[in-house]
Amino acid sequence: MMKEAEKWNAEMRKQIPEGFELDEEHAPHVTLIQRFVAKSDLPKVLAAVDEVRSKLDLNSLEMTATGLYHIPVGEIGLAGIVIEPSGQLLALQRAVIEAVNVYARKGGDESAFVPDKSGTPFDPLLFEYVETFVPYQTGKKFNPHVTIGVAPLGWLEELEKKPFDRFTFGAEGIATYQLGNFGTASKRLDRKP
Repeated sequence: MMKEAEKWNAEMRKQIPEGFELDEEHAPHVTLIQRFVAKSDLPKVLAAVDEVRSKLDLNSLEMTATGLYHIPVGEIGLAGIVIEPSGQLLALQRAVIEAVNVYARKGGDESAFVPDKSGTPFDPLLFEYVETFVPYQTGKKFNPHVTIGVAPLGWLEELEKKPFDRFTFGAEGIATYQLGNFGTASKRLDRKP
């Protein structure tokens, strides 16, 4: 998955060179949950995710990439590789939601995100997306994917008409991130400094 994500990101950056590059501040990932939490609750959230991590065998998690998709954001699209929502992946998502959702708070805004170094403004729809991730992006509505970049809408629409070679991949683990613009995994929070 990492090689495929990097390949597609490079193609998108040919279309929009100022688009984001997959790197430490834009880590390729499959999002299980997005929530606003109080900074004072962050240690409890990290402990809850650690407990889920300790109870599950992530080495047996096998995921299948099935295609490409995008979400329109003005003149561009935020693109991703679609992942099949298997029973195993849905069970993992449920476990993380049950552990973390008790700490969810309403009313998050741009201050909850890692600042965008490029100066690209945050779309207020991102704040609503995070606040309503549970229940609107979970369970039967879960759309697992790996975000791979931004590109012009027309280019993405043509790209998605082409055949896609499905592939399987595994998980390296579970991580907790502070989000950046476009909902990217920008700052890893579960590592000791």
